[in-house]
Amino acid sequence: MVSTKHLICRPITNDDLQQLAVVYMRVFEDPELNEHWTEESAHALLADWYKRQPDLALAAACDDRLVGGFVVGIRPWWDGNHLVDGELFVDPEYQGRGIGRELVRQTLKTAVQRYSPVVWESYTFHGQEFPLSWYKRLGFREIQEWVMIRADVAELITRLG
Repeated sequence: MVSTKHLICRPITNDDLQQLAVVYMRVFEDPELNEHWTEESAHALLADWYKRQPDLALAAACDDRLVGGFVVGIRPWWDGNHLVDGELFVDPEYQGRGIGRELVRQTLKTAVQRYSPVVWESYTFHGQEFPLSWYKRLGFREIQEWVMIRADVAELITRLG
């Protein structure tokens, strides 16, 4: 079992993007997902997120190794700011140890302080048990018309502790 004793969640820097792109590829290389990421395409995606919303881009490091990340955006809406889309990814060797939960928790704290979001809306894979089951445990629910997930930010913070 890989230790997460020295887990640190910190803001992503431009220098982190290449290493995080490799982690992203490892997470989404599952043939059932029918996604075909390369280092270049994963780097471009993460660089785009980082450019759009750098203050809501976090990396997780264990013993100085980047093992995951979370990026999410803010969009004004009729009922207030929404956290939108987002990419949460944790190296398969490190999954199941609370790293994703910690990345989300810390990002939500920052988002609430800076933007007061009322909802987080995102997408996940349809027909896959995971990660939808993980999001549902946090309080997300499906919107049938879009297969979109959504959670009240205040409830998420409560659940994340």
